[in-house]
Amino acid sequence: MRRKINLTLLVLILLIGLPYYWLLLDNRPGKVEPKPVTIEQLRSLAGSIPGAAPGAVELELVAQRHLPRNFFAAGHGMKRALIGVMAWRLPVAGGKPIIIDTGLHRIDAAAMGMDQYWPERQAKVDRAMAAAGLILATHEHPDHLGALARNGGVPLTDVARLNRGQLPPSPFAAALAWNGSPPAASLSDGGPQAVAPGVVVIPAPSHTPGSQMIYVRLADGREVLFAGDIATLAASWQELRARSRLIGDHFAPEDRREVFAWLRTIRALKAEAPGLVVLPGHDYEWIITDKAARTLVQTGFGQ
Repeated sequence: MRRKINLTLLVLILLIGLPYYWLLLDNRPGKVEPKPVTIEQLRSLAGSIPGAAPGAVELELVAQRHLPRNFFAAGHGMKRALIGVMAWRLPVAGGKPIIIDTGLHRIDAAAMGMDQYWPERQAKVDRAMAAAGLILATHEHPDHLGALARNGGVPLTDVARLNRGQLPPSPFAAALAWNGSPPAASLSDGGPQAVAPGVVVIPAPSHTPGSQMIYVRLADGREVLFAGDIATLAASWQELRARSRLIGDHFAPEDRREVFAWLRTIRALKAEAPGLVVLPGHDYEWIITDKAARTLVQTGFGQ
């Protein structure tokens, strides 16, 4: 009888335990090295374009849902995390602001199963886009680029600078509901590149073909790295945790090896510049509670 019970338990472990471990807990990074990107390189590029650098970092939370942390940082637990959809505004003294990520249209919010959506906040983001001198996106998923795609049209496409992976026929970009013709690709697929005073785009295809990180050196010298969904949560880069295989292999396919390489790169940059504030793609609760992040980030778009 005991042997039969033990055999039954073994079968259950094999049928349930192993798939659970593989899909939600496995977090082995493998032998991947960080990319050859240094903080001195980014600082040099940030200073290569004359003019006023951004003076602040403003955040607008336009939607949220609650999902297990394991989904976005494998092995980090089944406790649900608040996954925020955020847009960013960087005001520039004497110039037009810069927008990073454009929020989420209500149609896409419903399709993605958001628990809450604030149309009045998205309206503020839309107005900020219309007044912006530059619009950038960390990648081409609808909760980062969807509002730009649905709003579309001139002048938005004139100030949006996107890479080839963020535009059709790249698969995720092609799935967006573009209003009119998307802009032409205007960012290089090569290494880091300055796009405005104090602002450097770092191509990082991994989470999606068009993934990129954005380094900003503010006018007062403070440094920020917008990690996008390469680091969905703060734990993603702090503990070197990629998305679970359930999400990263099946529901939102990504290049797991490249994600780990870029997570290592974030850690290396932070080691070089301890004051660097790394802003994860969706970890709203961490942003408003971490001392360095909450000191830097202003909640709500200004005028």
